[in-house]
Amino acid sequence: MQNTRVGFIEACQQIVPIHPLYANLPIERGFDWDSSLLGGPFDSLYLVVFRSVRRASADLDLLREFDDMAYEEALGSGGLLRYFKGNMNERRECLSFCLWETRDQARAAANGSSHGKAAEITAAMYESYRLYRYNVVEINGELQFQPLGEQAQEFGSATPPKAFAIKGESRSDSPV
Repeated sequence: MQNTRVGFIEACQQIVPIHPLYANLPIERGFDWDSSLLGGPFDSLYLVVFRSVRRASADLDLLREFDDMAYEEALGSGGLLRYFKGNMNERRECLSFCLWETRDQARAAANGSSHGKAAEITAAMYESYRLYRYNVVEINGELQFQPLGEQAQEFGSATPPKAFAIKGESRSDSPV
C-alpha cells in the first residue's frame, strides 16, 4: 500500500498544463489530469484553484518569499499532493492550484501562520483574485470535477477579468 501511495504522489507531481492558455480555460481542460489521476488510489480529492490578476506594482520577490513559506508549511501539514504555481501571462493573469487528499487537510494548512501571513499581502499584490473549489472523483473511468456550490472568495474588481469568466467554475466563500 505504501508503494502505491508514493507512486500516486509522484504521479501527481506530473500534472502540467496542456495548453498555453491554461489560465483562461476551465481547470479540467487546461491540465493533463488523466495521465496522473485515472485509476489512482482515491475516492475523492480536493482541489483549490486560485485565479488572480497581479498588480503591475506587485513585489514578485516578496510574493515568492511568502508563497514559498506557505508551501513549506502546507507540505508539513500533510495531504498536499500537488502545488502548481502558474506563470503570469501578458495580462498579468495567473492560475495556481493545490490538489489535496482531503478538504480537512487543506483547511488545516490554510489555518497555518505562514498561509495567514501570505493572505495578509493579497491586497498589495493582486488587483483581483478568486478561489474555486472542487471534489475530483473518477466515475466510469472518467475524471469528474465537481464544483462545490458555495460562492467564491473574491477580492478586487467588481467586473471579473476574462480569466474569471469561465463557464462551469463554481465559486466558494470558505477559506478552503
